[in-house]
Amino acid sequence: MSAEETVAAGLTTLDRLRIGERAIVHAIEAGIFESGLATRLRALGVTHPNEVTMVRQGWFGGPFIVRAGRATEIAIRRAEAALVQVRPL
Repeated sequence: MSAEETVAAGLTTLDRLRIGERAIVHAIEAGIFESGLATRLRALGVTHPNEVTMVRQGWFGGPFIVRAGRATEIAIRRAEAALVQVRPL
């Protein structure tokens, strides 16, 4: 999906959410990392149509803490979060 199509569809990426903001996972655009990254994120609950919440953002380029569903909190690198397309609630 191109950047223009993403904006038109109301999507953004996980790394652009503010603390406390919730969103529904739309897709994981992992590219060449599909077999490892996307599989791992799906196993942790970051999959369509689950809800995610931005809990914390690390200082100076540190990782994000994201809640997937109601109870699972994961640390995710900024580069990986940029690959997860979400629809803000």
